[in-house]
Amino acid sequence: MQRNPTVRSSQSLVLLLLTCAYLFSCQEVGLMKPPPPAPELTPRATYLEALHYSGLGESQAVKAWQAAAQKTLEDSVEIAVPFKEVGFVDATKATAFSYRIALQKGEQLHIQLETEPRDKQFFLELFQLEEELGSSTLKNIFNSEPDQVDSLVFEIPQDGIYLLRLQAELLLSARFTLSLFTQPVYGVFPVSGKGNPDVWSFFGAPRDGGKRKHKGVDIFARRGTPVVAAMDGVVRSVRDRGLGGKQVWLSDRKRNNSLYYAHLDSQLVSEDARVKAGDTLGWVGNTGNAKNTRPHLHFSIYRRGYGAIDPYPFIARQSARLPRVQADTSRLGLLARVKFNSTILRSAPDNRSGNIYTLPQYLPLQILAAAKDWYRVATPDGSDGYVRSSQIEKVDRAIAQRQLKQATTLWQQPDSSAIPAALLADQSRIQVIGQVDQFQLVVGEAGEMGWMAR
Repeated sequence: MQRNPTVRSSQSLVLLLLTCAYLFSCQEVGLMKPPPPAPELTPRATYLEALHYSGLGESQAVKAWQAAAQKTLEDSVEIAVPFKEVGFVDATKATAFSYRIALQKGEQLHIQLETEPRDKQFFLELFQLEEELGSSTLKNIFNSEPDQVDSLVFEIPQDGIYLLRLQAELLLSARFTLSLFTQPVYGVFPVSGKGNPDVWSFFGAPRDGGKRKHKGVDIFARRGTPVVAAMDGVVRSVRDRGLGGKQVWLSDRKRNNSLYYAHLDSQLVSEDARVKAGDTLGWVGNTGNAKNTRPHLHFSIYRRGYGAIDPYPFIARQSARLPRVQADTSRLGLLARVKFNSTILRSAPDNRSGNIYTLPQYLPLQILAAAKDWYRVATPDGSDGYVRSSQIEKVDRAIAQRQLKQATTLWQQPDSSAIPAALLADQSRIQVIGQVDQFQLVVGEAGEMGWMAR
């Protein structure tokens, strides 16, 4: 029996619509993406979340703790490695410490932190300073886990300024010793038995009367001195041609680096050979365009997408000898005062460092830490910097004595709008232990301490 063409076309239309609906629904399902994974919380964020769920998240103590962490990012001291500092964390004060350091790509930053007591939590975080369109931002690039703070190694991704922040858990009194030093990423120097003093020509030095620049470093040694692998890798190429003469190219796939050894007297390895750090690749010579110079190794590093980069930080051994702390660490956490007028508060424990400002005589200071023969101190206005240990004195001797003629309020800061610290009665006898501007820091007969107008 012949089908009705109208019915057939209707069935076809329904089938087409169903097919389109199915395809459309499949397409929509195919376009749907799973929600992105929740970002992993840093140890600090995890700690703050725990405080929140305990009901303490909005407490004044937690807010002050967070404010101290933020403030130290904006007011850090400047240090050079190797560096060692012994410090004190006071449970009654919200404090954090930060250190600004210039570091280079090719270096590893070694961080060692010893604390007493040991079973408490400290937060160590590394930030990178980024400059863009005249503004600066800090990018968090590393956070230590609670069980890692005693010894950490971090490879520096690029040249720049870095900021290390240290803060103890809330309401903790503790001492800490922070040690910092750097070492090269590649643990073996490229020429056996040689070191930093044997590098006589550096990256960027002019060549051919300034027409080009040196793309590596030259390490001078006697002909036949072993040239060795600076790290574990794969021999990518063995050549004898051009300016480099006899060459070996070693691949560092972890960092996308190619290590270039040139002017060799002869090569020992072959292409695709796997080598360990310290294995001999060849011997020092002066082949290629070095035929009229003394035997040496030209060593370069090329990074994919960057071209030649400075190889020196990758191989130069740095001193890990930490400076001795000479200042009296028994005074950490105590109050002191400026001994001499025009004492300079410096940005680093070094006479050559920048001046933060000049301190007047008898200004009270809180001793936070000690590095070499310097104290890291906090001023009444919250500034943080270093003064020589010989430029401050104890406050166990009064600079003046007074008897109040009326009841007087003592303030926590040298500011009459500050929070009251105590109320002294009429005729109270007081000892003046410090002063700044129109305010004096005094101690009452019962040990009350605070600021009052002169």
